[in-house]
Amino acid sequence: MSVLLSPISVPSRLALMAAVALASISPSVATAQPPLAASSAPGQLAVRGQVVGAAGHGIATASVTLSDPNGRTETGVTGADGRFSVTVPGAGRYTVLVRAVGFTPATVELVARAGSADLRIALQAQRQLAPVQVLGATGHASTLHPGADALLGAVSVLAGNQIARENVAFSQELLRKVPGVYRAEFNQGIVSGDIGIRGFNTESEIASTKLLIDGIPSNLNSGVSEMNAIFPLEIARMDVVRGTNDPRFGLFNLAGNVSIETAQPRGTFVTSRLQGGSFGTQEAQVLGGVERGGFSQTIFAGARRSDGYRDNSASDKWTASGKWFYTSDSARVRVGLIARAHRLDTDAPGYLTEAQSRATPTFSPVFSNSDGGSVESDHASVHLDVRQTSTLAWSLKAYSQRFDRIRFVRFTAAGAQQERIEDERQTGAIANVTWRPVRFAAQQLVFTGGADVQQQQNEQFRYRTTERTRQLALRDYDFSLDNSGAFVQASAAPTSWLTLTAGVRADRLDGEFVNNLPTVTTTPVLDYGTITQPKVSAGVRLHERLSAYANYGRGFQIGSGIAAYGRTPLRASVNNGGELGIVSEPLRGWTLRAGYWEQRASDEVRLRFDNSGDSENVGRTKRTGVDVESTLRLPRSVQLWVAATSQRAVLVEPGRTNSAIAGNLLNHVPGWTAKYGAEWSPKVGLTLSGWAYAQGRYQITPQNDRRTWGDMHTVNTDVSWRWRAAAVGVGVTNLLNRYMEYVWWDGAQTLHSPASGRALFLTLTLDR
Repeated sequence: MSVLLSPISVPSRLALMAAVALASISPSVATAQPPLAASSAPGQLAVRGQVVGAAGHGIATASVTLSDPNGRTETGVTGADGRFSVTVPGAGRYTVLVRAVGFTPATVELVARAGSADLRIALQAQRQLAPVQVLGATGHASTLHPGADALLGAVSVLAGNQIARENVAFSQELLRKVPGVYRAEFNQGIVSGDIGIRGFNTESEIASTKLLIDGIPSNLNSGVSEMNAIFPLEIARMDVVRGTNDPRFGLFNLAGNVSIETAQPRGTFVTSRLQGGSFGTQEAQVLGGVERGGFSQTIFAGARRSDGYRDNSASDKWTASGKWFYTSDSARVRVGLIARAHRLDTDAPGYLTEAQSRATPTFSPVFSNSDGGSVESDHASVHLDVRQTSTLAWSLKAYSQRFDRIRFVRFTAAGAQQERIEDERQTGAIANVTWRPVRFAAQQLVFTGGADVQQQQNEQFRYRTTERTRQLALRDYDFSLDNSGAFVQASAAPTSWLTLTAGVRADRLDGEFVNNLPTVTTTPVLDYGTITQPKVSAGVRLHERLSAYANYGRGFQIGSGIAAYGRTPLRASVNNGGELGIVSEPLRGWTLRAGYWEQRASDEVRLRFDNSGDSENVGRTKRTGVDVESTLRLPRSVQLWVAATSQRAVLVEPGRTNSAIAGNLLNHVPGWTAKYGAEWSPKVGLTLSGWAYAQGRYQITPQNDRRTWGDMHTVNTDVSWRWRAAAVGVGVTNLLNRYMEYVWWDGAQTLHSPASGRALFLTLTLDR
């Protein structure tokens, strides 16, 4: 294991982007945020305030947690009168998170400085305990419209202070901490891996998870979640919804959805992070912002280079983004622009036989020497949020983005190399409106609805190549796909112990497909008609510390690429899912959620792995599982968390032609997953944390006639020390150096892709 100890050599293009970002941020501009209540103390600040209820009375035994941008936390508890005092290392930006039994948690982002007035935080009574599990101290989420945390189902929030210090080659790896989410580590260049939720596999056979970045859909036509343009430091929070009860999204929202909220303006600041470590890894990230009156801008630049754990796995990527927003004096109107550019170049180490993977896991076979690829993506979107009245709000978003991907791949020595090209252009618009009628405020009645449209223009090419030199054209596709949809939803709490939600979504699809080989043929999109998806949920407060919930929802899927077109219908698969669960706070600071879920597909659509680009209906499937999640917050800034999922995915009825595999387990779905971790701040400025991910084995063929593979268990640790505006961190991934791998069956043998061994990383963070 080689460890980089010298200063990181930042690529010249990143240095240029960082210089532009820093030059555009004037440190002389005063923050537009209100100050955090604080009083002077030698070298520290004593943050004081009061937590009150809606009637103004103090709330006793509420926990108050203050976190800086790097996740270092200090915690206090309110007294009988609701007052608190928490000592923090010094002036700066902090996230204040307040929790109390029977009240909705409140989060405020403010700036601490000496001599300010006390802080006053009002909490709203909670009708029932929300089944939302939060890891870390979250920043402020958009409240213009009901979001993921308003759903009565399995929702996990990964806070920015947990994300920012993670060391990942690809941002999708951040989801390994989220309960119920598992990821295949392909480690093949631009095809780094994919995620699975709710018993769906990670093979990209089924497009099952919707991805949104700042509210903009970010899936490729195949359903692959393209989130690697986002670096950890730029992420404010990630919301992960598991299940079918979210009406906001249609296509790809089958197992659930992932929403990423990037950093928003929060005064004038600059945060820089340099990282170096094993496998020649060098990374630099710069995030800065400024607010002047109603105008704000946030600039990010990031670059990462690595030689990779295996031979022929070097990668080089960079991202630059900017947000420019204006908020009216009355705060009723907010309008802005978001732009982002991303580039990735990477080699690919190829797959090994079982014997090779055990003898030399870092080896790359000779036939893969010229494998690799590149990704170019660009995004631009305009955002308009309007609070029309105190009870009515609406928003509009419009976007244009492109995803260009080139991959050279050769799977075995006996096979030929292919060049695979995907060029996708997406344009779209999204509108949402929310009304909270005053007459029914006591019943918390909320009406919300929305409509969206996306137009895709896609091209796919494949060539047989030799050492990246084209020999023969294999595929030349040109196709469009238009998806329009709308939803409405109403929620209310008619009594003090009951909450009800009901909604429905409808989607339609249009477009045409042109196949230019061997001759030009044009095919219309299949006539799916209007695909209707009802959603209902209910929550019941059984006790001050115990609530129950239930939900039902319908999702759908269609074939991707050529499979969505034709005159011989490939039926859309309708997926009906439901969940029953409980949420409890047995003790102050201890939260627990447990649930049973089930999803049944009418005639599942799966991609064929025969190089045709087509899909097929495989029959009726059933997925079931049990989730358990728990978080314990102890005094002296100690937090413990654990999550486990047991799941089973079965092919119930495959049809007459495949009756022999009826009742078989679906391939590449682990039987269970588990995550657990702990964080401790024994004194001001010092934080120690560790977390682990484990999963069970999976089948690798639909016939279930091979050995099971894929079990893994990795432990990761992080130690950081903050002194004033600087922080130094030491992190170790795969601490126990366990061997882990991804395995698939090529029809003749198992092929293996080993995951990274133990790695050490050093991090320096500077704030100003």
